[in-house]
Amino acid sequence: MIELYQLEQLTAFKRYGTLSKAADELHMSQPTLTRSMQKLESEFGVPLFRRSKNRLEFNENGLLAAEYAQRVLDQAQNMLDGVRTFDRASHTISIGSCAPMPLITTVQNAALLYPDMTISSECKDCEPLIEGLKTRLYQIIILPYKPDDKSFTFIESGSESLFFALPPAHRFADRDGLYMKEMDGENMLLYADIGFWRSLPEQMMPHSRFLVQNERFAFEELINSSILPCFVSDLSIQRDGKPADRVIIPVLDQEASVTYYTVCLRNTLPKVQKLFLI
Repeated sequence: MIELYQLEQLTAFKRYGTLSKAADELHMSQPTLTRSMQKLESEFGVPLFRRSKNRLEFNENGLLAAEYAQRVLDQAQNMLDGVRTFDRASHTISIGSCAPMPLITTVQNAALLYPDMTISSECKDCEPLIEGLKTRLYQIIILPYKPDDKSFTFIESGSESLFFALPPAHRFADRDGLYMKEMDGENMLLYADIGFWRSLPEQMMPHSRFLVQNERFAFEELINSSILPCFVSDLSIQRDGKPADRVIIPVLDQEASVTYYTVCLRNTLPKVQKLFLI
């Protein structure tokens, strides 16, 4: 009976070309590997190697056996990965969101409604979220628009609007609202982890330069210590409060206000239905 470890040794010999290198990679002695290859050859019942003084190499049978061995090892790994993924999915609700603020709320609700489940989450652009839902990487995604895929079911789950946070001495600090084109050309602070929002100011304000911060603490410190404008939203203000010493001006562009939709596959709705009944 051929064992998987023997197939691993066979593919290692093909990969490294010599018994000594293969043995080093497999953390075993060369004599032990030699005996294992001899045993494997006897299992096949046909010669796999050409032998010469101080040298061992595959013959045609051996090359074919090594190809089959790699396929079997790949299939075995796929089996392990598939079963482990299935088990993990049965104990996990994976949530993907186009933006951080609705994700925070959804994760909190999921943790309360499913205390025995592991909740995983991440922010992504919309297309990877949709693909991830189709491949069951996610059980739930949050999008800023209604999906049109018939295999999806969804509910409206809140909205979010952007604001400019300006220093009091800014030339537009007395305005009731601003379009992004009016701010185009100004340097601004920008937090990196904001999902689909990230591309909006870069598209609408092509002449501006953005000082992008990957760490939340550094971003907030710069807001407090600099006079650079930044963006906030009604949801971030509701959660964290208004930045100190800043004037909050609504962004008037239509694209700066969105409605969110919580989405799942129709056939997985029973697993996450509580989140659709809030």
